[in-house]
Amino acid sequence: MVFSPRRCADGPLRTAAVEPRELLDRTFTLYRRNFLLFAGILLLPICANLPLQFAILRIQGAPFPIGRPSSSPRVLFYIFGFAPILWFVYAVAHAAMTYAVSDVYLGRRATIAEAYRKIRGSIWRVIGVSLAVGIRVLGFAVLLVTLLLVIPVAAVMPAAIARNAPAPDRTVGAIALIVLMLLAPVAIALVLWFTVRYAVAIPALVLENSKVGAAVRRSVELSKGRRWQGLLALLLGVVISYAMVALFQGPFYAAMAVLRIKGQLPLWLILSMTLSSSIAGIIAGPVPMIIFVIFYYDLRIRKEAFDLQQMMAALPEAPPGAAVSPA
Repeated sequence: MVFSPRRCADGPLRTAAVEPRELLDRTFTLYRRNFLLFAGILLLPICANLPLQFAILRIQGAPFPIGRPSSSPRVLFYIFGFAPILWFVYAVAHAAMTYAVSDVYLGRRATIAEAYRKIRGSIWRVIGVSLAVGIRVLGFAVLLVTLLLVIPVAAVMPAAIARNAPAPDRTVGAIALIVLMLLAPVAIALVLWFTVRYAVAIPALVLENSKVGAAVRRSVELSKGRRWQGLLALLLGVVISYAMVALFQGPFYAAMAVLRIKGQLPLWLILSMTLSSSIAGIIAGPVPMIIFVIFYYDLRIRKEAFDLQQMMAALPEAPPGAAVSPA
């Protein structure tokens, strides 16, 4: 299936710098007009996620897909072993999505097969970037949680919750607990802000054909000075995505409340919730990926005048004999 770019109401490409709200507007404009393209690209990781969902169902006691429920350590080992593979599959889909969004955004024709074909020579580099970014973000998150939460709790709480602790220590413990509760959202925001440093690493790698380390450094450099704007746009996109998931899953939780279903869920409800979760993932999953690509182009427009480069590249070349001779 071939998807041709459509003209937006205010122009074919609108390659100009944008604010977070306009970034979302462009994202949903592209998404709405090329829904089958983006949903088709994400179909691969969603299908790859099904075995993991089946394993989780079995460990929760569901007799599905075959045989008796299983809660053995083998299932847990399977889940933790399969999760990294699924992560890499999503990274490959992200790279294919990047090509598709770029083609549509720049006015070129795009197909699902072509998007995946373009990444054949860069799959290992895409996985390398995903791994490099994941290690950095995870390391920063562990360091931040240790400094803001673990060490303060270890230092204050034992004396505050002891049976014979004096009243001042209990008061200090209560105040420390409140402070820690306030610091938790701050820590989450800082981790997300740190993540935005690497938000355009995959677009930089595949669209500029760079190496892993160069793509990571390129993302850090491009995002400098615009990370809070990127964080705001990403948060709004994630909220919208989760709202879509809640929209698909909500009716089933309502049915559980109305029917007063407790304990083991019936098989029809398990299958329905699994199917609806997959459909919601296909519909909502492309949104953050599209945001990353448009954010990448926005950064290049602001810092490298990418829109002017595109305009110059689109101009017809002058014939050799058209040079102006001196008077």
